[in-house]
Amino acid sequence: MSDLFTPTAEWRRLPDRYAVVRRLGALLYNVATTIVVTLGVGLFVDWAWAAAAAAAGLAWTTWRVVRAGRWVRSFGYAEREQDLLITHGLWHKQLTAIPYGRMLSVTVESGPIDRVWGFARVELVTASAQSGGSIPGLTASEAAALRDRLITAGEAQALPL
Repeated sequence: MSDLFTPTAEWRRLPDRYAVVRRLGALLYNVATTIVVTLGVGLFVDWAWAAAAAAAGLAWTTWRVVRAGRWVRSFGYAEREQDLLITHGLWHKQLTAIPYGRMLSVTVESGPIDRVWGFARVELVTASAQSGGSIPGLTASEAAALRDRLITAGEAQALPL
């Protein structure tokens, strides 16, 4: 079954240090959400339920921080002659093939935590909502180079109007 997600292509993986960015993002987002939910439950329901919400939030945050490394290692992409392959997922593996000729646009974006660490995300948009994809955790230079290669390949294989 694992052969289904490993076609004959040379996979490029995300840098290991991107796991630190994922862990920081999970910590910041989940701790802030846990605090807000805990205070809301405590003020409007009961402080005993607030303690349970805080414990659940702490458990979820721990789970997200621990699995960030595995998530980063599960992500990969491969540039082939006719398409771009993207694979990811821990429990629910997914392999997406995006034909270059079907790409409508290529976007590079970077959030505040990503910028501090020098990372960017390449977002691919196609006519179908289900066949787009994104590749996070690329260095700024890798993201710019990939963007340019994808645009060149897309223009070369674009469907005639």
